[in-house]
Amino acid sequence: MRVASLLLLAAVVAFAGAGGGPAVYVVGNLEGVSPGDEGTLVLDHDAVVFRSGKTVLSLPYGDIHNVELGTRVTPPADAPLYKVWRLPKRFLTERPMHQMVNFEFADKDGNGQTMTLEFEEAAAIQTLVDIEVRQGKRTPPRHATNGDSWWGDSAWKTTSNNNTVTPESLGNSTSK
Repeated sequence: MRVASLLLLAAVVAFAGAGGGPAVYVVGNLEGVSPGDEGTLVLDHDAVVFRSGKTVLSLPYGDIHNVELGTRVTPPADAPLYKVWRLPKRFLTERPMHQMVNFEFADKDGNGQTMTLEFEEAAAIQTLVDIEVRQGKRTPPRHATNGDSWWGDSAWKTTSNNNTVTPESLGNSTSK
């Protein structure tokens, strides 16, 4: 059930292309959240918000001291080994890797706290990048525009393919 809900929510997050999404609380010193609790991490414009059941933890980006990627793990398979009729499903389906994201932050009293969340690998990387961009530690990724060079320009650049046509040689295209 846990994996199914993570995959469903991960599909929604992957479609949106933003960091955050479904997460599992692994370890930390938060009150009201137990290891193994499922939740959702949302990256608002001013804070990271983790919701798990009735517990809502809001972390302003300025209060986060450190965010880093943790260990990569393979999620457990849904098919137990003793059910031999389900073994093809166990071995032939591709399971996405999961990765931990470690947070170190200060609570409202100034006490140091930690939180480790488990995401799908792509969501973990995007979450780290988005948080660091919003903290100012990293510049936002640039997307190619029409003025940027294209990788094919260097691959097919020859002396015979320079654009030597001038508008005058094409004739006058104004109609009367």
